[in-house]
Amino acid sequence: MAFPEPLERLIRALERFPGVGPRSAERMALHVLRSPPEEVAELAMALRDARMETVRCEICGNVTLRSPCRICADPERDPGLVCVVEGPREVARMEESKVFPGRYHVLMAGFAPREGAAPEEAALAALRRRVESGEVREVVLATAPDREGEGAALLVAEALRGLPVRLSRLARGLPVGTRLEYLHGEILAEAFRGRRAWNPDSDPDGGEGDPSR
Repeated sequence: MAFPEPLERLIRALERFPGVGPRSAERMALHVLRSPPEEVAELAMALRDARMETVRCEICGNVTLRSPCRICADPERDPGLVCVVEGPREVARMEESKVFPGRYHVLMAGFAPREGAAPEEAALAALRRRVESGEVREVVLATAPDREGEGAALLVAEALRGLPVRLSRLARGLPVGTRLEYLHGEILAEAFRGRRAWNPDSDPDGGEGDPSR
C-alpha cells in the first residue's frame, strides 16, 4: 500500500467519479490533505446535502428539491411538447437558451446501448406512459450528435413506436460529436427552432422541416 489506509480509501472513492483515473484521484486526495479542515468539512457537507436533499421529479426525472419540479409544475409550460435530454445539465443549457416552451424528460444516464440499461429502461417506460396519456403531441429528441446520443435517439423512437406522437430532432447544424451540455444557449436556440420531423425507419437525418410550421 503506497499511502496510509484512510488516504487509499479516499483515492478509491474518488476513482468512482466519471472521468477520474488513478492519477487524478491521487491529486485530488492529496489536495484534500492540504486543505484547511473547515474547507474539508464544507466539501463533506456539500456532498451529503447534494445526495440527501435532492430527489428525482416524478414526472420528468430531473433533479429537483421537490417533486414535481418547478418546470413540470409551471402551468405556463406546454405539456404537449416534451424535450428528451440525457441529463440535468442539458436541461440547464436548454433553459438558458430561453427558446423551449414545453417540458422535459430526462434519461439521466449517458445512453450507451452496450452498457447495462436498467435505469434507461425505467426512463423509457416513464416516457411511454406520458405519451400514452394522450397529453403529449410532440417529442423533441435533444440527445447529443455522437454515438451515445444517436443510440439514445433510436431507443427512444423504438420505445414510442406505434404511439400517435410526432417525433422531431434538433437541427443538424449542431457540431458533430459535441455534447449538448457544452453548447452556447444561442446555438441550442437555433437548433430548436430548426428542428425537423424524424422517422428513424426511413430517414435518420429527418427532412420535413420544422414540424411547428
